[in-house]
Amino acid sequence: MCGITGVIYRDGRRPPPELIRKMANTIAHRGPDGEGVHVFDGGGLGHRRLAILDLTPDGAQPMAAANGTVWVVFNGEIYNFQELRSELEGLGHRFHSRSDTEVILEAWLEWGERSIQKLDGMFAIALWDARSRQLVLARDRTGKKPLYVYEDAEKLVFGSEIKAILAHPNVNTREWPEAAAQFLSHGYVPTPHTFYAQIRKVKPSCFEVLEAGKRETREHQYWEFPLGPERRVKTEDDWREVEHEVRRLFFAAVKQRMVADVPIGAFLSGGIDSSLVVAAMAMQSSRPIKTFSIGFEGAADFDETKYARMVADRYGTDHTEFRVKAEAFDLAEKLAWHFDEPFGDSSCIPTYIVSKLTREAGCPVALTGDGGDEAFAGYPRFSAAAAAEQIPELARKLVHRVTSAVAERPGDRHLWWRTHRFVNRATLPLPARLQSWVTLYGPQELEQRAGLAITPSSSSLGARYRDLFQKAATLSADTLNQVLFVNARTYLLDDLNVKVDRAAMAASLECRSPFLDTTLLEFAFSLPAHAKLIRSNRKRLLKRAFSDLLVPEATYRPKMGFGVPMDAWLSDRAHPTRGRAIERWADLQLSRWADTRSSSRSYPFPPSHKPEGSEPH
Repeated sequence: MCGITGVIYRDGRRPPPELIRKMANTIAHRGPDGEGVHVFDGGGLGHRRLAILDLTPDGAQPMAAANGTVWVVFNGEIYNFQELRSELEGLGHRFHSRSDTEVILEAWLEWGERSIQKLDGMFAIALWDARSRQLVLARDRTGKKPLYVYEDAEKLVFGSEIKAILAHPNVNTREWPEAAAQFLSHGYVPTPHTFYAQIRKVKPSCFEVLEAGKRETREHQYWEFPLGPERRVKTEDDWREVEHEVRRLFFAAVKQRMVADVPIGAFLSGGIDSSLVVAAMAMQSSRPIKTFSIGFEGAADFDETKYARMVADRYGTDHTEFRVKAEAFDLAEKLAWHFDEPFGDSSCIPTYIVSKLTREAGCPVALTGDGGDEAFAGYPRFSAAAAAEQIPELARKLVHRVTSAVAERPGDRHLWWRTHRFVNRATLPLPARLQSWVTLYGPQELEQRAGLAITPSSSSLGARYRDLFQKAATLSADTLNQVLFVNARTYLLDDLNVKVDRAAMAASLECRSPFLDTTLLEFAFSLPAHAKLIRSNRKRLLKRAFSDLLVPEATYRPKMGFGVPMDAWLSDRAHPTRGRAIERWADLQLSRWADTRSSSRSYPFPPSHKPEGSEPH
């Protein structure tokens, strides 16, 4: 895991090494173990290293292919690099390191653009091919690793984080007019946009190619979630087959992610997903696994530590627990610098704390349960979406008319409020319904807010959801797989993945997610709805296939999620009094952005908010 950055000039000029080094050092927290710069006629590449594989100088970046014609900087891990290396050696390639980075280079020399589809992992890659004078920017399938791009008539600038781009002295920082409203609707600015009009995100499952001297990049999508008619799962033989296969794929995914030359730990919440990751790690390790969890003082509804201890005891892990106090809210200022733009998920605070705890315990790598909900239908909104589709439209409208006469009672975890919200959105079309369940502010609320430069129409705010649902429906996916697909290309991509990457990398920690393994995801999407959930029985397949590994007390309980007690944390602070805590958090994020954005040319937040040791030098 590392940080990458660079620039390509369309007129072929060579940038000064000091500029590339300055850009790279803005993201030093992503790679505290070393730095590297390579400049050439037409551009330069910069790298900050977090050494995980091949800790010797042979694994340093920027790295060149043996013939010196191709250079790469790379952030992430290629989990099938050993298989690809063996295949390339059979084709005559020779390797000088034990790193996965060199495999990327040799694969490019052998297969060109087709090599990207062969890579299985989490990655953001910038590759310069001097033979064709092309820059290739590639991003992994689910968007685990970030990659931002700025373009104008003169140059292309890229980086793992926006701050690396802003460190270039000639970047237009004009704000995208729709950014604030999009953020207040979604809790993030949807891909490919950012808060900056000329800075975009490389899309997941895609790579871009820029030929030096040309004005435009060309984009290619190399993978998509498999959607279509689902496999048959009806008889006991069918069930035994899928249970065996999901176990085989999951254990293989965990084993791949345990490959490292440094100690590895695991986040453990006590939920199904993290419990299974820890179980699979323990069963494939000769030493006790280090596990980490956190709880919240004075907030029992948000505390899962007792369940985590049950799992840790069962698998004999070396377990560490941390108690978070309300003062942790003060980390919001520090994390604002790391996220570069407003971010609506307040659980970035505990994610950073558990990441810091893990790193300080001597583990630069941690496995997580992220992706289990997304692949195997773990969120209540998934069962709600499926249930609403089964209710006749006339009945939905009748119940809606009754409940509309009763005011909502805000509170994320309040049963009446959740029921009220479900019923009142159930009459909407499926795309609008799913979006409404995850929206912070609706179109009417946005119109009432003062100070927004532009308020997109309801049609604009829902365009991404409608387009994705239309694509899934065209491929004959069932309702649940349509919902899972849309969720993966919205919430997973722009919320969960961003939260984990920024919060963990702020602590110089690499997080790996077995449930986001490509083969496992493809298998999960091949299954019909009833294999993953039936009524309120979510993650049905995981509970059946891994019943011998799960702790019943931790498994069969209401889902808590990785939330934080924001109501309590905000109660004694200056903040807007209306709405839910999540909305107030979003308001605070946007206010901070507005107040501080103009205070620094090179950073979106003032220097006083920058974490110690991360300033350029």
